[in-house]
Amino acid sequence: MRVALSLLAVLGVGVSSATPAHSRNWQAIDALRQRLEAKGARVEVGIGDITDRNKMIEMREQALSAFGKIDILVNNVGAGPKSGVEPDDHELGPSQAIWDALYRQNLLPVVLMSEAVIPHMKANRHGKIVHISSIAGKVPFSDKMLKFFMHHSYSAMKAALISLTRTQSELLGPHNVNVNAVCPGMVYTDSWKQNSEMAVTKIDEFKGQDPRAWFEGIARGDYPHIFDRTPLKREQTVEDIGRAVVFLTSDHAVNITGQSLMVDGGMVKA
Repeated sequence: MRVALSLLAVLGVGVSSATPAHSRNWQAIDALRQRLEAKGARVEVGIGDITDRNKMIEMREQALSAFGKIDILVNNVGAGPKSGVEPDDHELGPSQAIWDALYRQNLLPVVLMSEAVIPHMKANRHGKIVHISSIAGKVPFSDKMLKFFMHHSYSAMKAALISLTRTQSELLGPHNVNVNAVCPGMVYTDSWKQNSEMAVTKIDEFKGQDPRAWFEGIARGDYPHIFDRTPLKREQTVEDIGRAVVFLTSDHAVNITGQSLMVDGGMVKA
């Protein structure tokens, strides 16, 4: 039995017969629990703020207490607000606030959760770690994309995750631990639902459109002045991302490490 610890586990595909999963949202994590249990998996869930390092230790100990080991760590955590939180009155306060916010939401939790689990994997001489990065970590977004939908610090954090993946693969390879990243393209998550609703209410050229239909237009290439084209002309799904994680954590990928797998319909050629 393999044990997979997944943070903000909304990938949509079970990766193990024993899965400790964590989210800030009880409804999301309970829905995942029901889906995995229906497939015969044993699931332990946790609720809390993953930016809290004490919660990371708690999740690790909960997993070890329930299952005795951790074979897989999936770091599926991140957010991309357009504004910082309570900047001070310093000239650089707003910039520091948003960079701090993105760092604490996208990069630091991955580093600390990895550090919490790595000693256990090294002792067992076995482990698979997957970080969920983004196509934003591979290519810069257009100026209009950055203006309306995302702060440029988000791309920097996701690029740092790709670099972290490569570094960890070097450090952990001798201990038989594989480390890879998955880079999603355009997936209709809650964040993109909010972006779509904003686009059709605040951006003049899109006003009045249906938010879901507007999002589908991204993959069709309807807005080339904002989004790069998607050769396959279809959006990606949480199941697409989950299947990529399942592959990278399976025995089929035993000799794959330090890689960043694009699951984006061909948007990024890397």
